[in-house]
This record gives sequence, C-alpha cells and structure tokens, in this order.
Amino acid sequence: MFTQKRQAAGQRKLHSIFVTPAERSLGGIIEIGKSRYGFDFSPQTVGLKDRRPVLQGRVTVTSPAGRKRTIEGVEAALLSSQGSITAPPPAPDTLKQAAQRLERSLPATDWTDETSSVAAVFLKLSPLAGRSLGVPLDMGAVQLNVRFYTTTMTERNLHWLFSNLVFATMSDSPDEKLAGDYISEINRMLKA
Repeated sequence: MFTQKRQAAGQRKLHSIFVTPAERSLGGIIEIGKSRYGFDFSPQTVGLKDRRPVLQGRVTVTSPAGRKRTIEGVEAALLSSQGSITAPPPAPDTLKQAAQRLERSLPATDWTDETSSVAAVFLKLSPLAGRSLGVPLDMGAVQLNVRFYTTTMTERNLHWLFSNLVFATMSDSPDEKLAGDYISEINRMLKA
C-alpha cells in the first residue's frame, strides 16, 4: 500500500483568493470547510515599484460570526494580467481627451495593444497574519485573482484606468509619464 508521510503539524496555506470589484474595493470569499469568511481589499493609493503597479490599502476579513478584523498598509503588487477579448469599458469623462484611440486604416478584428483592456489581473499581497484576521490559515503568500466584472460607473472607470496603467507600464514601450497620469487619476478616484 502506498502511503505518504504526513506533514509536520502546521497551518494549511491559503494560496489565492478570487475577487471582483465592489466600487473602490475588491471583494471575495475565503471558504474553509463549511465556514465562509468575507474578504475585502480596499486600495487607498496606487504607485509603482520596480516599474510595476502596486496598490496599498487595507484588508478586512469578516468571520462567519460577523466579526470584522482589519490590517492596514497591505501591498498588492501586479504579477501579471490577462487580456480581454471584448471591447474595453468607455474612458472616464475626466479623461476623454487622453483616451483618443489610434486611427486604423483597416478594420479592427480584435482588441489588442492600445485598444485592449485587462479581463483579469493577478496581484501578490504582502504577507498577512491569518491569526490577526481570525483566519486559521497561513496567509504569508497570497495571490489575489481579480476578475474585472464591473457593474457600476466607478468600477468601469477604475477598470479603464487600471487597464491603461498596465499597458503603460508593461508594454514593450513603457511610458512613465502616461503611467503617472493614470496613477494620479486612480488615486483621485480612490479618495473620492
């Protein structure tokens, strides 16, 4: 009979959390057996670290009993993104001039390069203490899997801005000035 050595007693690891936009936050659920913990990452600022977008904010976890616990100063650094096959959301009204798309002589058959948007982004959270949040898991290396399913104007505007920030920083020809403009607008919206 094949047997496997049991791991030394320790906490199980939480590897990733699926989240979607909830106005200016990213919300999801952590399920442990039959217990469900609400998860919320509320970015307060965005900036660049090593030329990659990094969000900084607070994580709040709501226990199955309804108790909320929060950790401030959590960072979420962009690991990668996945492009969308659908049209990007419309540009925010405050950026209509900056949002001019390139004119093409041929019809566009897909949404690529400067006409693209992100469908999902993958963010690495700074190490979290699961016990401090009331979660009986090791949360030292958690990835947020963000799916941009937007339903409000605020969510669509932030989606457009973040898509363009990713393109400005991660494309073959990064544009730091443009990235700075998008960061300023995202930070303005996060404080609104």
